[in-house]
Amino acid sequence: MKSPNKLLFMFLMVSSTCLVMSSSNWLATWMGLEINMLGYIPLVFLKGSTSESEAAVKYLIPQSVGSTMFISSAIMSNYLDNTQIFMVIAMCLKLGVAPLHFWFPPVMATLQLVPAFILLTWQKIAPVMVITSLNPLVIKLTMPIAVISALWGGVGGINQTDIRSLLTYSSIGHTGWMLVSTISNPSIVFTYLMIYILINTSIYIFLAKEDTKSYKQLFSSKEPTKALILAISLLSLAGLPPLTGFVMKLLVLVFTEAELFIILGLVAGALMSLFYYLSLTFSTLTSVSKINLIKYTMNPKMSLMFFLLQILPLTTILFFFWQGKLTYKLLGS
Repeated sequence: MKSPNKLLFMFLMVSSTCLVMSSSNWLATWMGLEINMLGYIPLVFLKGSTSESEAAVKYLIPQSVGSTMFISSAIMSNYLDNTQIFMVIAMCLKLGVAPLHFWFPPVMATLQLVPAFILLTWQKIAPVMVITSLNPLVIKLTMPIAVISALWGGVGGINQTDIRSLLTYSSIGHTGWMLVSTISNPSIVFTYLMIYILINTSIYIFLAKEDTKSYKQLFSSKEPTKALILAISLLSLAGLPPLTGFVMKLLVLVFTEAELFIILGLVAGALMSLFYYLSLTFSTLTSVSKINLIKYTMNPKMSLMFFLLQILPLTTILFFFWQGKLTYKLLGS
């Protein structure tokens, strides 16, 4: 597929997400979801291999089922209010939330790096924004799904050696946190999504330079400084304090309206995720000596990009915190 075609489908994917975020009725939302799906599928075919065709079919079927369930529930919601819960379940299917994640790991395992990165990040925006526009009372009924997703993301990542599998199960766990953030301030949802995308971008920058899949091969690079910065990005994604990933999870815990057992389930899943990320990073980075860290230097452009992607989320958090505090004062006065 030639480059102009890729740009066209990228434009369709981005514009359809903007349509979903700005739509005022369910029909326009459904159209945006469908265009988003049709704009992403051609991007899967980078080499034209059989595995890419298999991944496209495995992605198409659950997305089509989710869209059909969504528009059917939207039509029935005009007559029955309780049918909105099926709209949330349809979006959970599109997101790959456990226990509806059966399609997500097989698709991620056969995708190339670029479409896999898009599936991990950009393709989550539209379904999450749809969930935030629903009735909060209906969303609270699906909080057990968020807990299952957070726990499964922690359990599934244990004993995984492929870096892409680790990112897949980490994404399942983070999606559970996103669902819980939907019953809090809308700015928290947007902040969590932005931070998650930026952290994954910093990881993608390093993975794009490597031709390895196993994390041991990845961290045993000839550039120990590069391996160290990659480990920091992974630990930030896992939520190790005081890194950026911990701050975004702390925001959800502070502002969410979920019950206590929901919060305990999220924390348990985050601890399991943090456990296997710490084990894989410490077991490989302990062999890196201080002499090697001093001897090898990082590419200035890549180093600058890494620090920007780690600092920008923190400034975003401070901005929204300041904005919320200012709004609270204005409403109080």
